[in-house]
Amino acid sequence: MADSLTRAKAKLRVRTPLKSRDPRPSAIGRFISGKWGLRLLVYGGLVVAWQVTAMVKGPFFAPTIPETVVGIGDAWANGYYLTLLDSLRQMIVGFLLALVLAIPLGALMGRFRVMEDLFAPYVNTLFVTSKESLLPLFVIIFGTQFGYRVSVVILFAFFFPVMNTAAGVRFVDQHLVETARAFCTSRWRMFKEIYLPGASPFIVAGIRLGLGMSFKGFVIAEIWVITGTGRLLVEAGSLRILDTYFAIALVIAALGIGTNEVLKALERRLRPYARLGSEGQV
Repeated sequence: MADSLTRAKAKLRVRTPLKSRDPRPSAIGRFISGKWGLRLLVYGGLVVAWQVTAMVKGPFFAPTIPETVVGIGDAWANGYYLTLLDSLRQMIVGFLLALVLAIPLGALMGRFRVMEDLFAPYVNTLFVTSKESLLPLFVIIFGTQFGYRVSVVILFAFFFPVMNTAAGVRFVDQHLVETARAFCTSRWRMFKEIYLPGASPFIVAGIRLGLGMSFKGFVIAEIWVITGTGRLLVEAGSLRILDTYFAIALVIAALGIGTNEVLKALERRLRPYARLGSEGQV
């Protein structure tokens, strides 16, 4: 009897499978595979490459990271950021004017096919045209002061909001539209309560892309006529004061990345409110 029990226990030990290892990754593995872990790896690699390149090539080619940090402080002490703030003020004015023009036009183009047929050829043509090639014409028309810089920002920032708004309105769920028509809803109320809320993620995405282009536009506009922040960049670059050059460029890049992340978060929050369906125009 005892021998039988011993043999039975041995069979059970043989047949019992080993406990499998926990398939869940560790906390470090989850962080590395996550969004911020990947960004940390990429940005960390860029910082290391920057520092090594600066040390190998020397200060004539690129400043080291400590020198750039010192350059940020020097730029603040010299009042360069007041010039940058003035440039940003003009950029914001141009960007807001671009949205005032682009979003209503995009909504009309998405809602009415006649508006699409009327404006789409011009919008598409100007979208693929090199914006820099039009700057001499803008200088002739507006001069080189406030109006010129604002108009260039409008030129750069206009197209993504208008095209994204048109796409979002065009693909709003047509069942909601037909239901609203059945209850004799006015066109203005349909725009306000159906089309614009339904297309809101598209609109915010267009605003986000347009804001990135407006940063590009104000820098190019000022470099073209050597004024404002553009003048600081041109002088620092030509005189090889690269710590100041990189400091100003990094501040502009940081502002652009920060505002882009804020708008991306807003876009994610608005996605549940999107009411998209098959394409439809009248």
